[in-house]
Amino acid sequence: MLQMTIPYLLERAARKCPDKEAIVSETGRLRYREWLENSNRLARALHAMGVKKGDRIATLFLNGRTVLELYLALMKLGAVLAPLNVRLAADELSYIVKNSDANVFVYDHQFRPVVDKVRPGTPRVGRWVVSGGQPLPTEESLEALQEADSAGFEWPDLMESDAACIMYTAGTTGKPKGVIHSHRSCIWAAAAAAGEVDLAPDYRVALVFPLFHVAAFALLVTNLYLGCSTVSMAKFDPASLMETVQRERINRLVFPPTVWNFILQLPDLDRYDTSSVRSLGSGAEPMPTHTKRRLMEVFPNAKLGETYGMTETMAVISTLKPADALSKTDSVGKPFHSVEARIVDELGRDLPAGQIGEILVRGPNVTSGYYQNPVATQEAFTDGWLHTGDLGEMDQDGFLYIRDRKKDMIISGGENIYPREIEEVLATHPKVQEVAVVGAPDPIWGQRVHAAVALKPGVLCTQEEIILHCKDKLAGFKKPRSVTFVAALPRSPAGKVLKRVLRDNLEPDSSFS
Repeated sequence: MLQMTIPYLLERAARKCPDKEAIVSETGRLRYREWLENSNRLARALHAMGVKKGDRIATLFLNGRTVLELYLALMKLGAVLAPLNVRLAADELSYIVKNSDANVFVYDHQFRPVVDKVRPGTPRVGRWVVSGGQPLPTEESLEALQEADSAGFEWPDLMESDAACIMYTAGTTGKPKGVIHSHRSCIWAAAAAAGEVDLAPDYRVALVFPLFHVAAFALLVTNLYLGCSTVSMAKFDPASLMETVQRERINRLVFPPTVWNFILQLPDLDRYDTSSVRSLGSGAEPMPTHTKRRLMEVFPNAKLGETYGMTETMAVISTLKPADALSKTDSVGKPFHSVEARIVDELGRDLPAGQIGEILVRGPNVTSGYYQNPVATQEAFTDGWLHTGDLGEMDQDGFLYIRDRKKDMIISGGENIYPREIEEVLATHPKVQEVAVVGAPDPIWGQRVHAAVALKPGVLCTQEEIILHCKDKLAGFKKPRSVTFVAALPRSPAGKVLKRVLRDNLEPDSSFS
């Protein structure tokens, strides 16, 4: 019986269009047959090194040909990917490596300084593999493995139900949670996108989202599902992106509104040839109507759609199609055909159109749960329905609207930031009595991290001291950008911190130093 796995998608594409350009990156170009051959050879070498089905593999890479070959090689062996966010601090990375039970760590040499800090706290990792640079005596060279080959073993049987990856997302408890996705959930998400988002097999699709984000991973699987050409960029730069669009004749671009705004602010934007672009996508946060209109001017041959999703759903819940982009401007569209969505009250009862409640979803693309966290898994599901933690409503036409974020999540530059994680770090400052973190409006990033701090009696402290305390404990994008000092945090009669009051009291022009 055919098992629809991610490696199967590559094998199918290599059979159907072997000479089609599959990967374009800063380090070269690959056709589909070359991608398959290289990944198979690397898989055999990794197997000879000791990688086997079920192993957890931590990876630390920017986008590019190397990581795309590596991912497919590891999944071909039945190993489970645990992609790491390159922006995280060493302590944050160490937690994920330990929580995922990773026994192999593969990384790009440019991240050696942070990896050296991770290494002592992750004794379970038995193999360290580095790409580029000079490997340490205790490390393997990925390039040497890529040149090696080892025949004579049977490929493991892969099942759709086998885990493909553990994608980590921050939780309200302050610790990242590992979202388990099987090959089945990944491919169902890809099939949904392929059927209802403006994509086609002949498209050349820009992959600029880093692959440790679920949106990028879902885009990769969708490209494989359709046999698209993936044009990868290691880092985002507006001018470089537009040059790539023009040079590579890109057909589809997907970014959160913050990134689109960086592109639209280019002073010489009109000089680029954008005629090849047929499809624009957005997600992570609502897009203002004026931004939509400007994008349609810059990319006159393209249609604009928006998508709502989360890590637990492999980035797929609902989609606002181009025909509705300007008539349902604050909607996130209708649920994908394979996804069901409900709006419920606090007792789990369905609410009628127009009433706000929590959004619950279910579908074959939804995670089976959180790795090593049965309590969180149980809390997240009710009778097979996933609690999104978002508050929303549906209109009479079945369009979904996000009205608030139940978990106080901050979205800054397309990054999801959870206040509790930052609060736990700030609470360790010797001068801090109590602290609450909220999102403050920011004209560039959408939101920025703002901390309200109550100091211990008789002490003095500065904003700079508070921010510096986070330097080695949190990723840069999570650190507070502004701080206010208060006598005490506002609380409800039940003792809960009233974050709404903190947000309401922020000065509109409040800035950071």
